[in-house]
Amino acid sequence: MKTMTLLLLVMGITASYAGDESTDLAGAYFAVIVSDIEVSREWYRNNLQLEQLTRFSEEGRYDVVNLARPGLFVELLQLDAATDRPEGRIQGPFKVGLLVADVEAFAASLPETGTAPRILHDERNRLLMLQLRDPDGYIVQVMQVLED
Repeated sequence: MKTMTLLLLVMGITASYAGDESTDLAGAYFAVIVSDIEVSREWYRNNLQLEQLTRFSEEGRYDVVNLARPGLFVELLQLDAATDRPEGRIQGPFKVGLLVADVEAFAASLPETGTAPRILHDERNRLLMLQLRDPDGYIVQVMQVLED
């Protein structure tokens, strides 16, 4: 049974109100409650090329791993108190998104799994995207905004 009960996504955005710069994406952060922190840590390291920064825990309560790369910070939490949730109920968001400059290059950098990830072209929203599923079933959607 999955133990994830919460997913928090916070995007860091910087904006200049002086009128000479547009709003720029500074990076992304999300925290995920996971059922097996070791399995999830390896999945995020291998698929998103994240490096472990810190790990801290309190036996019987929680285990936390912080991972990062330029522009992305991910916090994995294994909470012993979050072992059960009602079946069939979605609690919190189920998908997080990352913007990249080149989704095809990102897909090529993923570990070999036997099947290449499928890149979708969303013409209406002018996006190229692929979806990855972490060990607990959350969707990590990687997107490239297409230029005019």
